[in-house]
This record gives sequence, structure tokens and C-alpha cells, in this order.
Amino acid sequence: MDLFFGEVRQVPSRAFDDDEEDFEAPHIEYEINTILKKGMEDPVQKCSTVIISYGNLATDFCETMFWSEKCSEAGAIEVKQKREISIEDTGDFRPRQPQSSKLFITPHSVLVCCTSRDITPIIATQFVQKLLSVIGTSSCVMVLSSHHYGALHGNYTPEGEDNCVVHSLCSPAFTGTPVYPSLPQPATLDSVPAAALTECIVNQRPCVAYPVFTETYSTGDLDLVVDAMKKVFHREPFLKAAASLQDNSKLCQYRDRNLRKETLDRYM
Repeated sequence: MDLFFGEVRQVPSRAFDDDEEDFEAPHIEYEINTILKKGMEDPVQKCSTVIISYGNLATDFCETMFWSEKCSEAGAIEVKQKREISIEDTGDFRPRQPQSSKLFITPHSVLVCCTSRDITPIIATQFVQKLLSVIGTSSCVMVLSSHHYGALHGNYTPEGEDNCVVHSLCSPAFTGTPVYPSLPQPATLDSVPAAALTECIVNQRPCVAYPVFTETYSTGDLDLVVDAMKKVFHREPFLKAAASLQDNSKLCQYRDRNLRKETLDRYM
């Protein structure tokens, strides 16, 4: 019985263009610089606690609940996109300039970094490295981030009236006791929270990340999760930071003033 059915030949397909295999996304380089105001290098270096906010709700929380007239503007971390050589410049397109990430120090010497929405996962590691390079090696780092609860990959069961689910991840050098339980598997963190935790593990810095999972990114829901976010400051080594927290009544001013100049009930 003959079992030879002929030579196998590759037949071209119309399903895709062969040239598409050689296509590569344009490489974009970013320039990240930490710009500190004159005389702020030493106060920033001596801050014992650093809070990094990431996500709309977390950033609005830090801007609203920590900022006061007694705070000092320390500077910012600026991100600039370098010119793309592979893309022709027609002269009639002006890309939006990335927003810088504000740095300020509270009256209790707590450095707060409000991460801009322009900090993407591609540049998250560079961003965190720039920030950690200007603070002391013994500074305790907290990353407070907000995410949609769909990233949790588990049961969404808020406890009590918190209206959110909060978990924690710590570096080995962190000696405190997290307020919330560890992040369950298979949920993961990415971008700035993951970069900050990784850099702190590598450099043996104390760090704890608190991801807050909510049903929406709307800044109008800040008052619904503010109590859950404030709980992360109820234990050492962040009790000092808790002394700088504003009263919840400031949220009324936040709704009227709207720091981000956005529609509060808009889903992001």
C-alpha cells in the first residue's frame, strides 16, 4: 500500500499580506527629568515617608486629602516624548504635551507624588527610578492605586460601606503590618505600582502597595471610597502621614472647585 501522498508545499494566503510580518511599531523614546524647586533637595531627601498615587481616584484622594496651604510644592517629574524619526512630520499636527507629576511635602514631612495619567507602563520603571533617586534610601514608600474591579479576577464583595475592595503587597524590607490582606492570585499589578514594588525589592527599600478596586473610575465617587483609603494610614509607619489628612468635609470643596477641571460624573 502506497503511503506517499505527495510533497508538502506552502501555498500563499490572501488572509494577510506578507509585508505585514516585517512591520514594527515605531520606537518612541522618552526623556524623564525630576525638577525640584530651589532649596527643596534637602527636605525631599529627609522625608521618611513617600506616598505615590496612581489612578484617577487615588490621585484625586491625595490631592484633596493631603494638600493644604501649609504644604510646600517640591517640584515635579516631567516626561517629554522625543521626536520620532520613523514618522514624517507634516507640520500640521501638534501632539498634546504630557502632564508632569506633581511633588509636594506636607507639614509632617511626607512627600506625596501625584502620578500623571501620561505615565504609561512603558515608562513606569524610568519614572519610579527618577523618583527614588531623589529620596533617602531609608524612606518608606507607599503606593496607593485605583483600578477597576474587573482586574481583580475574583469575587467582588465589598465589606460594609467601603464600596471597594483593597488588598496589599509588600517588599521584604517592609516591617509594618498591612491594614488590608494580601493580593490574591491570579490578580496582578502593572505599571507604576508594579515598577515601584520591583525597584524597592531590588534596592531593599521598605514598600507597601495598596491597590483599590472599584466599579468605576469616576472622580465623582471619591467620597464613596475615601474612608477605605484613609484606613491605610491608621498603622505604623504611616501614622505620621495620617496627621496631614484633611477632614472629609473638604470633599464638598473638591466637588465645587474640581481640581482636574473635569466632569465629575464622567466615566474614564
